[in-house]
Amino acid sequence: MDHYLLETIKRTTDFIEEHLLAEDLCLDRIARHVNVSKFHLLRIWKGATSTGIMEYVRRRRIADSLGDLLRPGSGIAWISDKYGFGSERSYNRVFKEEFGCTPGRWRKTPSPLNILDRFNADFMGTAGDGLVFFRAIRILPAFSLAGPEYRIDAEENQLNGTAIKRGVDFFFNQRLEIVNPVRKNVYYGFTSVPEPYAGYTSYQPSLQIDQSSIVPPQMKQRHVRPHKYGVFTYIGTHRPEELSPQALESIWNVVFNRWMPTVQMELRDKFSFEYIDYSKCSRQYCECDFYYPITWL
Repeated sequence: MDHYLLETIKRTTDFIEEHLLAEDLCLDRIARHVNVSKFHLLRIWKGATSTGIMEYVRRRRIADSLGDLLRPGSGIAWISDKYGFGSERSYNRVFKEEFGCTPGRWRKTPSPLNILDRFNADFMGTAGDGLVFFRAIRILPAFSLAGPEYRIDAEENQLNGTAIKRGVDFFFNQRLEIVNPVRKNVYYGFTSVPEPYAGYTSYQPSLQIDQSSIVPPQMKQRHVRPHKYGVFTYIGTHRPEELSPQALESIWNVVFNRWMPTVQMELRDKFSFEYIDYSKCSRQYCECDFYYPITWL
């Protein structure tokens, strides 16, 4: 395995799972084992799993402890010590936060529980130097965007990354012309596909706006109705503006060839958009969500 991000995530998962009962399982030890800085490891792990590393450790310990709770003769104080919670009081508190009841109450009347299982990185795919994976089905209420709109030729975009260049120009040179956006550091790249398709799309690099925003007259305002979306996430060890056409092609392959054939679409318009929160990104890290509508609401 020679993919840096995928190897880091798998090695981190393996180490945590093998040492769940170790008293000294801490962020420093995990980072040393996978030979990655704590800060970088936290960012990669959170981007891939949507949980913090130590939150994952805590929730995995709670999930594993359920087996001991179902075994007669295992005292709660002993279980709390076995799984590194330090005291019965701490174990009770964390258990209740996770499941809404105390371990003692659940032991008396066991009921089905949703647990955090071992993270499986096999559901991730490579996309250039990064990783792409299905994040969630998500419902978004209506929202509005503002930004310039461009006609993008599909072949030229594949060769030269035209849409990415337009997005970079907007974010670094035009974005601040929008006064009072909803969030100035969150980028939307909105793609609409005309019917019938003739080899080009419309691309709008934009920010989210509301009634208090002031938009320059040369920029287009767009209202997006409520939809249910399939959301895919890409993470890579580079700046967002360095997302390559090759990585995008890999993402599209996952979405259009593997995911969409399994989903029943009910749409009036064909569109999708990228969502990048620059506060999560850096020169060494990119995290981008891709929203593909399933049905309008």
